[in-house]
This record gives sequence, structure tokens and C-alpha cells, in this order.
Amino acid sequence: MYIINRKRLSFIIICILLAIFAYAYEGTRINVDEEIKATTATPVSGRTIVIDAGHGVPDERSTKQ
Repeated sequence: MYIINRKRLSFIIICILLAIFAYAYEGTRINVDEEIKATTATPVSGRTIVIDAGHGVPDERSTKQ
């Protein structure tokens, strides 16, 4: 049986609270360090762009005749 005295219990609680504080502080720093990058759209002439969701399942309408 392991008995935790008051001094050791205080130390454990302080360590846990310090770890929670450090984790929360690092989480706020991550958002500040993000860099915003500008994007540009380039004109595409004479081309057709088709975006297909896919999802890995064949289209049921195309198989029926």
C-alpha cells in the first residue's frame, strides 16, 4: 500500500496544473505564429475545368441504359 502525504499530494497537483497551463499557453501561441499567404487566380482561356467528387463509387445513372 502506498500512502501519499500532504507534501507529495501538493507537488502532484502543482505539476498537473503547470502542465495544463503550459499546454494551454502553447495552444494559443500556435494560432499567433500562423502566416497568412495571399493566393492569386490565374486566368485559364480555352479550357474547361471539371471537378468530380468521386467518393470511389461508380455513378449508378451511367450504368443504366
